[in-house]
Amino acid sequence: MLLVVFFLLFLLIGARLINVQITSSAKYAAYDNSQLEHLVTIAAPRGEIFDRNGNLLATSIPETTVYADPHQISDPAGEATQLAPVLGVPEAQLERELRENVGFVYLAREIGNHAGDAAKALHLAGIGFLTEPKRFDPNGALALPLLGLVGVDGTGLSGLEAQLQGELAGRAGQMFEEEGPGGSQIPGSTQLVRAARPGTGVLLTLDTSIQYEAEAALASEIQISGAKAGTVVVLDSHSGGILAMANLEAGTAPAATPREAGYNLATDAVFEPGSVMKVTTFAGALNEGIIDPTTMFTVPPQLEVGGYAFHDAESHGTETLSATEILAQSSNIGTIEIAQKLGAARVDRYMRLFGFGEPSGLAFPGESNGILIPLSQWDGSTIGSDPIGQDAAVTPLQIADAYNVIANGGVFVPPRLVEATMNSKGDRVAVAPAPTHRVLSSAIAGELRGMLEQVVSAGTGAEAVVPGYTVAGKTGTAQIPNPKGPGYLAGQFMATFVGFVPAQAPALTIVVSLQDPKTSIYGGSVAAPVFAQIARYSLRVLAIPPPADVNGGTVTLQAPAAPPATGSSSTTVPLSSDVTGG
Repeated sequence: MLLVVFFLLFLLIGARLINVQITSSAKYAAYDNSQLEHLVTIAAPRGEIFDRNGNLLATSIPETTVYADPHQISDPAGEATQLAPVLGVPEAQLERELRENVGFVYLAREIGNHAGDAAKALHLAGIGFLTEPKRFDPNGALALPLLGLVGVDGTGLSGLEAQLQGELAGRAGQMFEEEGPGGSQIPGSTQLVRAARPGTGVLLTLDTSIQYEAEAALASEIQISGAKAGTVVVLDSHSGGILAMANLEAGTAPAATPREAGYNLATDAVFEPGSVMKVTTFAGALNEGIIDPTTMFTVPPQLEVGGYAFHDAESHGTETLSATEILAQSSNIGTIEIAQKLGAARVDRYMRLFGFGEPSGLAFPGESNGILIPLSQWDGSTIGSDPIGQDAAVTPLQIADAYNVIANGGVFVPPRLVEATMNSKGDRVAVAPAPTHRVLSSAIAGELRGMLEQVVSAGTGAEAVVPGYTVAGKTGTAQIPNPKGPGYLAGQFMATFVGFVPAQAPALTIVVSLQDPKTSIYGGSVAAPVFAQIARYSLRVLAIPPPADVNGGTVTLQAPAAPPATGSSSTTVPLSSDVTGG
């Protein structure tokens, strides 16, 4: 009887072995493989960013990422103690992660290869290592608000890195990796599932040397003037290519060096522009045949419009001024008189034709369209406030775009940042420019250019002079609205200068804006000198000759051919005497 029992038991064991080793072998092998195999993501090399001359602005460098399989770890506390000083991660956090009931957990990402080698040297069970790309900007923080940031997962978080994520990111790959019982990789065990596809490189219109100069000049003026922040935009006048875009804010300590702003002020921050807005009214009046540069006006000491008294920046008696003198002296009263002749509908129309209140076409993340009061909401005083740059909100880029219309013979040229894309072989594919559109006739743009030259040679923009070159431009000084209610912040102003050079053959269009300067509130005093410094440097770097012959006599350069034309309201308050002066 006992023999029968043993025989039956033997049959049962045999049947079980057959089931395990033959019938269900695949299932148990899968169980085993699931304990040893890991699906690992292979990060795609992110596309690099270059300036217009091929200088590297952003690249990726390989760094070590440390991960763990908690199922293979028998001593979480002990391994956490050893890893903490190497990885720079709190011991309690590591132990908590090493005890998780999962097969994969990151312990430290992109820690640098030196720390990674130190972690590998510990030979700890269940600890693995990956090589991941970390974004690196060779020029440090230069143009950081423009270029933007990249997260540890390779996703662009801001700026161009976010806007061009689709082109730069590429496609991640995947592979299986087998580990032995001790947690180390089994040699020759990796199996590629899908290869990573590198991202596309991008060639920008930006010029690194001009960007350096723009930031240096702006930083110096922020410190000298005590301004809270500042912005510079430098355009290639003819193409609309952005050669520099500087965004700085004052340091936290009184004498601290200005630092890169937290976001791209040039496209995202809006402010009342003051007198730089006047050009749209003059352009409209010239284009509609209402005035010419010599038309004379009687300009009283003040002008009442819609129940509000408007003044000029400096008190004066009744004057007789030409349209050119009104613009050169930045007369609020004279500008309002011209606006009244033009009429509300056409004042509004020309502001929008010049790009105010409209998308610039750059499509930069967070970019503002600015604010213009809808014509249907104008009240009796709006015809006085809007033409002189109050009750409107604009960005520095919009100001540069507007004056670039005049530089281009009356054609609006949308700004651009991306010149071309490049594949992994270095082949370039040019990015087509956006369509342009005509705003003014070339003849009227020429008249307006001459009037803007008078602003610099005989008006409020004297500090913008560039020796040897003709400069056309406009100053602007405007109060800063109170964000908590109606009215303005006491004693706080935006100071702006915008212009192009050489005036008769424009190559560069530059805007400089400073927030709340203390040494002087006027754009002609604090912003114009920054314009001049950046213009001098840029003209030299780009080898743009001055309009002078070999004997030193002044000559007129032929202007470049214009590109073909293709296809919440604010509360109006009384103006103080200085809000829109130079």
